[in-house]
Amino acid sequence: MRKIELEVPLETFGEFTDKLTETGLDNRVLGRNEDDEIEIEVHYEKSEIRLIDNLEEHLEELIENIEEEDED
Repeated sequence: MRKIELEVPLETFGEFTDKLTETGLDNRVLGRNEDDEIEIEVHYEKSEIRLIDNLEEHLEELIENIEEEDED
């Protein structure tokens, strides 16, 4: 089993966890980091790497949306 740790901004936590739940991957919240982001550990098999790629892309989109809103 492999694992990845993701840092999720607080503003996107709800949307991100909805997507994470859809994947069915085993995960756990580790806590907050110094940047006030939520750290999430996700466990997956090698065959599930596409789910991880999609999850990372979704997180990047959420972060980009926050940055765009901050610029306005």
